[in-house]
Amino acid sequence: MKRDLFKNTLIIAIGKFSTQVLSYFLLPLYTSILTTSEYGTYDLLVTICIFVIPLITILLEESMFRFLVDEEKMEGKIKVISTAVIYAIISTIIWCGLGFTVLSLLKYQYAFVFILYMISSILMKLTNGVSRGLSQIKIYSLSNFILSILTIGLNILFIAVFKWGVYGLLYSTIFANIITCLFVLFKLKVYKYIKTQSFSKPKLKEMLKYSFPLVPNNISWYIINISDRIIVVSILGSGINGIYAMANKFPNIMNNLSSFFFMAFRENVAIAVKKDNHDEYYSEIYSIAHNAFIAISLLIISILPFIFNIFIKKDYVEAYNYIPLLVIALYYGNMAGFYGTLFTAFKESKTIGKSTIIGAILNLVIHLGLIHFIGIYAAILSTILSNFVVAIYRKHMLKDFVKLKKINYYYFAMFVLLLVTGLYYLKNIYINILSLAIVIFYVLTVNKGLIMDIKRMITMKFKNKKNVN
Repeated sequence: MKRDLFKNTLIIAIGKFSTQVLSYFLLPLYTSILTTSEYGTYDLLVTICIFVIPLITILLEESMFRFLVDEEKMEGKIKVISTAVIYAIISTIIWCGLGFTVLSLLKYQYAFVFILYMISSILMKLTNGVSRGLSQIKIYSLSNFILSILTIGLNILFIAVFKWGVYGLLYSTIFANIITCLFVLFKLKVYKYIKTQSFSKPKLKEMLKYSFPLVPNNISWYIINISDRIIVVSILGSGINGIYAMANKFPNIMNNLSSFFFMAFRENVAIAVKKDNHDEYYSEIYSIAHNAFIAISLLIISILPFIFNIFIKKDYVEAYNYIPLLVIALYYGNMAGFYGTLFTAFKESKTIGKSTIIGAILNLVIHLGLIHFIGIYAAILSTILSNFVVAIYRKHMLKDFVKLKKINYYYFAMFVLLLVTGLYYLKNIYINILSLAIVIFYVLTVNKGLIMDIKRMITMKFKNKKNVN
């Protein structure tokens, strides 16, 4: 099981990581051509889209993936995919039609492109759900590689050459989404799995029972993020939101890396729950995941002082001060995500939704209460505390389903994280070098077992290939 998890994580990472690294090299392009206001506007539109999509699809793409994992017969797979896709298409037509009408009446500048962006994003989520649900991890990884390359290439064309600004950022994603969806559609022959006569109301009801509680969960997560954007734009302006959005770029490296693991783990955890020793297996992965999240957090904070000025132009320099705190916020967010993934194995989606609603309310209260006093730090503090509360609540509620063993050196890890964060703010080159040395030693020592497991897996893979040849 663990070997399959590492293998699938590696396949997904190969498909996505290289292009995401390349996208960070484009940050100088964005920060030199786009104003902070333009980037802030784009970030807000994307965040709103992410917020609205779960309301349209009722997250049936997630339900489709989870139910496909349990389906063994072709007839069952067709019923699940047909039911989810047909419902999502009808819902998208209705809601996007209404949205376009309202935005057009309001004469909103980005009405048409925003609706197109939303439709293409929904199609991308559905195709991702199909490829993952059918265990086509290589196709999923390849499609995301294609998506990233197309998005980056079109970004350069539309922003640097055509000078389309916000429109360029949106249209590059729209075209990339559509082309990638067509690739998956024909590669997996998805059309063979979609039959109108296979649409099943009882199956839809069953799938909605699983996915509906996830909607408030997703919306609450996005409230934690979108409220930051909306409140910052309303009170501090879109320019400050552009700086805040850029500050989130580097912490999001952790989200990008952890997403590779979560994509592979969701399928893995659903299979493992049927085994008698699943507590032991989950505990082992829990320890590995925690150590990896801490390692990524430490590496981002310790490396950033050496590269920040290379990637970020002077208009965005204020973002430097916010990054370590946002990294800590995302560390707790990823731990909450890990616990949430374990709940999905037991199809216990209500607890996931309830915990995130609590976090969202806390986020709004803290943010609104403090923004007039500490400005953008209110958004950061509210995100840290809300993610922390969600993680602690889920861990406590998980005891009724899984008995996770305690993590070795947990408090020492927290001490190192706080130490490296403090050294970051001293802005001294020699201290930065010392901080990086501490982090490298810590990461290699604590993750020695994981590194050896990955090394053995890769070595075995090459040996097998050599024997075949």
